[in-house]
Amino acid sequence: MGMNAMSEEDPFAVFKNSSPLHAAIITPGGELIIAVPVSGDEEALMTFQPVALKILEVAAKNNRHITEHLVPGRRGGRLYDRIIIHP
Repeated sequence: MGMNAMSEEDPFAVFKNSSPLHAAIITPGGELIIAVPVSGDEEALMTFQPVALKILEVAAKNNRHITEHLVPGRRGGRLYDRIIIHP
């Protein structure tokens, strides 16, 4: 019975509340948008990267459709600035 309760839990629940590392928005259509906090400066982008990678990992494990948004980083490369998790 414990396994059923675990499988029914929302794997993204921990990301639904905004934190100093990310902002969370749930759209009327049910998409969950996880993004860099409002400041969006390079430091905020860098701090958001581990959050983004964890979201991608959870999405892959749960076979969820996502849309990734990347921006150019000052030091080269591209950085995640938001990820949309589709219902």
